Amino acid sequence: MKTKTTDVLILLLTIIFILAGTLISVQAQTATQQPPTQDPTQMQTTQAPNLQAELGLTPDQIQKWRALNQELRPQEVAGNMKVREAKRALADAMEAPTPNEDLIKQRAKELADAQSTMTQLQALRQARVLQILSPEQRVKLRDIQKKIREQNQALRRGNQQQQNVNGLNQRQQQRLKKQNDPLLTPAERRALRRQQRPLK
Repeated sequence: MKTKTTDVLILLLTIIFILAGTLISVQAQTATQQPPTQDPTQMQTTQAPNLQAELGLTPDQIQKWRALNQELRPQEVAGNMKVREAKRALADAMEAPTPNEDLIKQRAKELADAQSTMTQLQALRQARVLQILSPEQRVKLRDIQKKIREQNQALRRGNQQQQNVNGLNQRQQQRLKKQNDPLLTPAERRALRRQQRPLK
């Protein structure tokens, strides 16, 4: 009797260690697969000199552009920090051992408010930039923005395709692992599969 319970405990502990190991490896793989995202305000500052040259800004327009950047930059930096903190707080609330739905709703609202503030700042910046530009420069700016959007969409499609390829490789690895692991019963394999599914 004692040997049966000992065998069952050993089997359960083994399963727990296997599940923990696979969970850690899956989290590590997903963390390395996610490409670093570039801050939109950083992209604006790296593209600003190119935009100024491509649009053919006059010295007076460049001065107004710089004054606009000096005025809005601190607000944008603070807003981006607030968005990052709100995302982190929401993730912490969702991943808590005992999630509190009211807290999750509050954190989600805080994130939405922070994102709304950033959208307002971006719209304000865009409106003020358009006031600086001549009608011909506005047309050029629209063309440049269209090209940038197309490039970003192409990058996103490429990243999505890469993630799909990596996902197929993970599925193939999981199949091989299941075939080479005869110790698990079908019910244990199903439980393992449920544990390995990504959260949506």
